[in-house]
Amino acid sequence: MGIGNKWFGRGQGEEPENPLAEAVSREGIPVGLNQDTPVLEITDLAKERIRAVLEAQEPPMTAIRVAAMGPGRYAMNLEPNGEPDLTDTVLPYAGFKVLVDAQSLTFVEGASLDYVEQFGGGGFKFSHPNDPNARVRKEAPEGPEGEIWRQIQQILEEEINPAVAGHGGFIDLIDVQGNTVFVKMGGGCQGCGMANVTLKQGVETVLRSHLPHIEEVLDTTDHAGGRNPYYAPTTK
Repeated sequence: MGIGNKWFGRGQGEEPENPLAEAVSREGIPVGLNQDTPVLEITDLAKERIRAVLEAQEPPMTAIRVAAMGPGRYAMNLEPNGEPDLTDTVLPYAGFKVLVDAQSLTFVEGASLDYVEQFGGGGFKFSHPNDPNARVRKEAPEGPEGEIWRQIQQILEEEINPAVAGHGGFIDLIDVQGNTVFVKMGGGCQGCGMANVTLKQGVETVLRSHLPHIEEVLDTTDHAGGRNPYYAPTTK
């Protein structure tokens, strides 16, 4: 995207009186640029939480910094002085601004930031449509099969994912074939040495306690212990 430094039109002539205030109506649009798509989408709940954190500082702060070391690898920190570096892109939002360095911009562009409530608290969560480790969201099929899907998805979301979320992981339903359930483990669970233990002693045990007819839960990622991880759904 190559936005570069657009903070207050620096180096472009006289600065407007309050460009950040003028830009808030175009949240996420880099200051000084005329474009329609925000660099970073932030949900209303996440914006509310960010403002609360900034206002709770002593003295109150006005900016956060978002960095990305690669696809799906995001970090967010308070920016104490609130001032951008020369190569930063500045993204205005109501009540605060986000600073993104030039090297991170490629990975931040198109991302979304949300605040997710979890058992024992909550946290900020980045997502990006091009993230290879992004969660897989599949709709339940029609007919009786769909009821089993919905039951499994409900168990995953209400019992299993809150537990693995504490380690930055998630588990998604990929398919159900007969009495076999296929899942995908991502985030902190992907590549974890304990992935197979989580799968067999955690996911499979919990699912079978609710749905005794389930015979096996298989992982479709490359760390499925002792099994060929490749999985191709049947075609009709």
